Amino acid sequence: MVHRRERYRRQFTLLSDAQHDWSIDDAITENLALPGLLRDYLSQLADAAECETAFEVLQSLTVCDPTVGSGAFLFAALDVLEPLYAEVLARAEEFEAGGEPVPGFLAKSRTHPSSRYWLIKTICLHNLFGVDLMQEAPEIAKLRLFLKLAAQIDRVEDLEPLPDLDFNIKCGNLLVGIADDTDATERLFSQRLDHVAQLQQVKDTSKQIADAFDDYIAAEAADTGQLDHTGPKQKLNAKLQEARNLADKLLHDMRDETDDFEAWRRSHQPFHWFVEFPSVWRNRGFDVVIGNPPYIKKSLVTDYTWVGYKTEKCPDLYAVCMERATTLLNAHGRFAMIVMHSLCFSRHFTQLREYIDQRFGAYWVSSYSRIPDALFGGSVRVRNSILIAHSSEESAQRAMTRCMRWTAAGRNQLFDLLEYGVVHKRTHVTTLGTGSPSQWPFQDRSVRSIFEKMLRAETSLGAALAKDGGHLLGFKTTAQYMLGVFVSLPPTVDAVTGQRARVGSKRHQWLHFIDPATRDLSLLALSGRWGYIWWLMYGDEFDVTRSTLAAFPGDIEGLAKRTPGDMELVILLDLSRTLQDEMPEHLAWKLNAGVNVGRYNMLKLRHITDRADWLLARAWGLDETAFEAAGNLRDRMVFGNKE
Repeated sequence: MVHRRERYRRQFTLLSDAQHDWSIDDAITENLALPGLLRDYLSQLADAAECETAFEVLQSLTVCDPTVGSGAFLFAALDVLEPLYAEVLARAEEFEAGGEPVPGFLAKSRTHPSSRYWLIKTICLHNLFGVDLMQEAPEIAKLRLFLKLAAQIDRVEDLEPLPDLDFNIKCGNLLVGIADDTDATERLFSQRLDHVAQLQQVKDTSKQIADAFDDYIAAEAADTGQLDHTGPKQKLNAKLQEARNLADKLLHDMRDETDDFEAWRRSHQPFHWFVEFPSVWRNRGFDVVIGNPPYIKKSLVTDYTWVGYKTEKCPDLYAVCMERATTLLNAHGRFAMIVMHSLCFSRHFTQLREYIDQRFGAYWVSSYSRIPDALFGGSVRVRNSILIAHSSEESAQRAMTRCMRWTAAGRNQLFDLLEYGVVHKRTHVTTLGTGSPSQWPFQDRSVRSIFEKMLRAETSLGAALAKDGGHLLGFKTTAQYMLGVFVSLPPTVDAVTGQRARVGSKRHQWLHFIDPATRDLSLLALSGRWGYIWWLMYGDEFDVTRSTLAAFPGDIEGLAKRTPGDMELVILLDLSRTLQDEMPEHLAWKLNAGVNVGRYNMLKLRHITDRADWLLARAWGLDETAFEAAGNLRDRMVFGNKE
């Protein structure tokens, strides 16, 4: 089977031109519609042998959600796989209609009243796997799949026994347990001879279970209601329990647990992947791992403990869940998980980013805002990132999107509009003198092209900053549609008395500059498109930090040091003074706890900042294409801001 899958994978060259054969990784980077392309490919299979191979490859594909919850991701996987199976089945029927030889699976499908029911049953039994810590979650996931199956039957008399998915979707703890012998030695550091011997005993038992498991699933798949599977299932469960007991006792000893064994087992619910899914571990893991791990502060998890993870210092449980999930892939596996977008920028998740960078040969990160609309509805309104990754070392692509904003009306087109920008040299904020050493930029191809030339110059606004004193430029510490930068603090007024009110210092901070020229030029750079798009690239979509602004790659100091009388410099400084004079004339107010809080409405001053943006672009050697692209992107990100 393995060599047939490899042959089929090599044949899967969906797109090609005279100079370049497209890989799947290339297709992901270009955001091509892979399901549709694959259906087109399958609809043109040459003969029965190719049909049989395609069917075997599809049937052997293993997809796991290790935090399965109610089964939404497995349900989505089914929705992807079903049309592919259906295309192969339809192609086989075309051969039959033309009097040509047909693949063997076509006859099997005819033994069932509904070929669609048989097809979905095949997917459920052979392709879909899941695990969850909550006892009720696997039952809900199985129920959703059962309802999908039942919906394919038009007549009650055609309803077959529902497949037994107890061996596919299980209850257990993703973070506690032994994945395989490699996991035992590398993560749990087990080198004791007695541990090695016990582990080998568990492996031998699991190999026996794999054969019994395959036989049981084959019988389930073929059954149309004529067979009683109670006996074989009981025997299989007995063998599984024997292996579980051995593995649980081994792990309890390896972790040097002092709690009573049975109490520890109840609280930790260890899950040993090579025991529970032995036929999958013949290929050393799953082909695809997907999911949405829990977003929970680790400090709130007190019922159980885990050991040996490289992302241990990350504060949220999703980090260690992601790390663990990546170890469940086989050598050519594909990975996709949706998590909070702190994955990309937070210094607290540096370990996770570094782990992903070392673990995967290629990965793609798309990110999503929560305003105006969010990926998750209801109360779960968080900013998200989706990581797609490939464990093979065949390519070394690193690609990101900008942080997407969209309205509810554009939701259906959201993923179609993704554009990845390949990060060739891993442009990190730290190389420009700030914070985290592995921050991932929110950048698509357009955003990368805007700053590419500036970044090559290795300059930054930070070079013009002083430690204290000097000339001040203030900034608001939060943003959405523009950066709030100013020389004079915007006013706050008591709503009752009309008198000026004092506000806390946390809302605003100050940058200190060497001279007034660098301060005034920095005001122009940050208040227009250049500063805003830089913040979109390296900010978190809410907070504005000193380090992000200091890393802005414009050469402010060099511009300020131009020869006195340089016309571009003279015009820019004049524009900055005009902007400072005009800003108090364009205030927007928001009532907060009895105080009218003012902010400068920079949208009313676009005629000044756009002119400054153009002159700064010329000074930094940027062309008109970059200027227009930056303006278009800024305007696309400002949804519904009519002020």
